[in-house]
Amino acid sequence: MIPVKISGTGGVDPVRAYTSQARKEKAGSRDRTGERVPADRLEISSEARKLQYYMELLDKIPTVREELVASLKKRIDEGTYRIDSGKIADGIIRERLMKDKAD
Repeated sequence: MIPVKISGTGGVDPVRAYTSQARKEKAGSRDRTGERVPADRLEISSEARKLQYYMELLDKIPTVREELVASLKKRIDEGTYRIDSGKIADGIIRERLMKDKAD
């Protein structure tokens, strides 16, 4: 592979050009005919606001329920934790049915 050296941009400063254009757009620039060009607007739908609200609530829920984990560890250590194979089978079947509906 042959190394390539770029020496200069022909007098163009891309950062300055970008910031200059951004300032013009922010100020509400005009097009070539002199007509005022409206600034960009962003409108968030009510559904998007609801989704954002619920996502924030989900972020507040801990990923690990410490009390439940501690309780289960204690029951396992004491030998009082019993596995309910019926509940496990029901969960597997329910999960499979949900997966089939999604496909």
